Amino acid sequence: YSLVQPPFVIKDALFVNGKGEIFDKANPSECPSPKQDMPETVDSDRMVTLWITEYMLNTAGYAYQKAGFLQYNLTNSDIPDKIPIKMTTDFFKYFVPPLYKTYPDKDLTLWIYVTKPVTFDVNKAGVSGRAEGTITWLVHVNDT
Repeated sequence: YSLVQPPFVIKDALFVNGKGEIFDKANPSECPSPKQDMPETVDSDRMVTLWITEYMLNTAGYAYQKAGFLQYNLTNSDIPDKIPIKMTTDFFKYFVPPLYKTYPDKDLTLWIYVTKPVTFDVNKAGVSGRAEGTITWLVHVNDT
């Protein structure tokens, strides 16, 4: 954590502008996302106002992706029994026929991972994010 400028007071407000970066503690590296200036005034009668910028969110997306946290192995045990989806080649035989033809009635694991840092857009309508990734189909050929 660091300040981008000294704290200052105007009229009825105290401004403390922190850099707002998120790093991987084990391997800290600077996020390539451009930094943003903070507003110099506040139109609010609230006691505390907190600005969350795209930069702060993008540093989180960058740090989590670089650290390998944005990946998941989806297996049958992750899917509740009430949901009729099963991680088997039989269930996906109409979506991926060659998979079933080569490996009939086998369990699957889907390795889902992001390939680029997640990026965010913050505007008056809200926050949206974008992630690019890959899904690798892993077939349990020996039922292990």
